[in-house]
Amino acid sequence: MIIKSQKFSKKTALIYFGLCISLAVASFLLSYFGVVSTAYKEMPALAVLCALTLAAVTPVCLYLSTKFTWGTLLSFISVHVGLALFFTLYIGPYSPFTSLWAVLLVLTYTNYGRVGFFVSAFIFTAMSVQSVFPYKEQLDAEGSASFATFIVLAFILSAATVIVAMIFCLVLSNAKKTNKLLVEARRAESVQLNRLDTLLNSLSDTVLTLNRYGRITSQNSSALSFFDTNQSLVGKSIDTILDLQDASMQPISVKQLMESVKATLFRDDVSVGRGESEIVRLSIQMSKIQGTYQDNEDQEFGVVLIIRDITRQKTLEDEKDEFISVTSHELRTPIAIAEGSLSNLVFMQEKGGKPELLKKAAETAHDQVLYLARMINDLSTLSRAERGVGDVAEEVDVKQLVQDLFTRYEAEAQEKSLQLNLDVDASLPTVMTSRLYLEEILQNFITNAIKYTVSGSVTLEAHMKSGRIECSVSDTGIGINKVDQKKIFEKFFRSEDYRTRETSGTGLGLYVVRKLADKLDTTVEVESKLNHGSKFSFILPLSSDKLGTGKRASNI
Repeated sequence: MIIKSQKFSKKTALIYFGLCISLAVASFLLSYFGVVSTAYKEMPALAVLCALTLAAVTPVCLYLSTKFTWGTLLSFISVHVGLALFFTLYIGPYSPFTSLWAVLLVLTYTNYGRVGFFVSAFIFTAMSVQSVFPYKEQLDAEGSASFATFIVLAFILSAATVIVAMIFCLVLSNAKKTNKLLVEARRAESVQLNRLDTLLNSLSDTVLTLNRYGRITSQNSSALSFFDTNQSLVGKSIDTILDLQDASMQPISVKQLMESVKATLFRDDVSVGRGESEIVRLSIQMSKIQGTYQDNEDQEFGVVLIIRDITRQKTLEDEKDEFISVTSHELRTPIAIAEGSLSNLVFMQEKGGKPELLKKAAETAHDQVLYLARMINDLSTLSRAERGVGDVAEEVDVKQLVQDLFTRYEAEAQEKSLQLNLDVDASLPTVMTSRLYLEEILQNFITNAIKYTVSGSVTLEAHMKSGRIECSVSDTGIGINKVDQKKIFEKFFRSEDYRTRETSGTGLGLYVVRKLADKLDTTVEVESKLNHGSKFSFILPLSSDKLGTGKRASNI
């Protein structure tokens, strides 16, 4: 069987070195004071060899063992030879110091395993039995039975030493395995804790653990942002830092909520007030922390509290409800008018009504249907914009687009005896933007300008300004008063000006424009004076970071 050699660590080499030097010093002192066995007197050359082995050869081999793997085998042989000579010359087979070989057995097992242990045990047993032979003549004088008895005793003593060393090695091996398992368990536990910490800290929700007294025992990183602090929250009472209130703005105690938790509690009707006006709406989830089967059933472990800011979600829900309510109301009116006009038309036709009355009823119904069509088109445009349909950034020739719009609406302006003007720089760069959104914004401005201008002109402009393109549509129409200028971009807003009411409109056009302008990363500016006209303008960036890769719509 081959012993697999490996380099000694410096620590192991120092242990062996210390042992050998100690024995070398001991051999010198024992020789000096004449405390030697019979074997020493008969074989003085062995004493010299022992001293040289322990004091010179073995230290050199130990040094080599830290550098080369073959040095380990030399050290193994040198140490055993030196100790075998020392035990034979100075101690003898029946000395209690013979059991010190057990230390060498343990060290050998530590470095070489079972193979090294049994080789060392064989050397020790052979040395112990051989050590009896120098006394053979003395024992023969007493009878052969006495010599055989000493051989057996030497074997028994060596076997006892080996057994003791073996037991110690087994204990050491089990301790090493147990320690390895503990290290692996701690490493696995550390990995799991790191994963859990990473998971919790990656959550945007605030996660806290509370003991049964309502004090915070742990937190994730989002908790610091939520509570707007850089200090640890551990140890603080949750009710002192979280002033919850219900839908009726009555205070809620988190600790009292904890007492009502059976397994999990969820509420999304709570909020906290920050400052004088800002209300943050929250959802909270409490889950009771369960112990293991070994824990006392009556022991309480507290809860895990998850806090989520749902202000935006609730705001969107409120806006959706309001939008549906207002839209249904706005749709109900033209439908009712159209239904009434058509009913009158049918009734008058049955009664032989005058043609001009029939025509008027049909025109009224037709106007309301057109109004519904425009409203549905605006709602469709708004829906597509909010869903990102058509928000593909593409290279747009602004000059060509403006000229196309001028050509498209020139005839409509002439029908109202209006002058449609075009003022565009000779050289405008192309921009990366949504052609659909840009065209929709400009179309809305042009149609509104023509609609609300009785006489005069409408001017479509595009100029370079500070490295970007400024687009504008101005008119000489009825204008907008200062109060209405703050509201014109709201949903379904229509001015109370009678001249505005004379023309049909859904109140969604400029609201859609504001949404589309935000997609293009720009803001619409309004300059208007009542009875003197209006100007709608915006600065178009050469590219927009807000545009995504939405689906291109054929007609928005």
